[in-house]
Amino acid sequence: MAPFLIVDGDRNFREALAIALRLDGFDVRVAASVKDAQRALAILPFTMVLVDSLLRGADEFLGQLAASACALIVATGPHRELLDRAATRHRVRTLEKPFWAADLVAL
Repeated sequence: MAPFLIVDGDRNFREALAIALRLDGFDVRVAASVKDAQRALAILPFTMVLVDSLLRGADEFLGQLAASACALIVATGPHRELLDRAATRHRVRTLEKPFWAADLVAL
């Protein structure tokens, strides 16, 4: 199975989520920015990409990923309007932070 990619500017969040998913047996990669994520995608295919909607360039990045085979999930904090906008503009599922690793896996 191709790995998950977590794209989030909050180091503590992305690393904690990556650890939780790895403990459940998933192959997980992390990226701190859209540019880092684009470099990772040029090297590996991913099953799922989780993107923080607050990252600079997140909306454009989701547009770039729209034609890919990976599942796209957008997450953010209390900014529900960003999640709603992403969900209407792109083929994505949304999660509002905070969430459990099991919530992500369930999607």
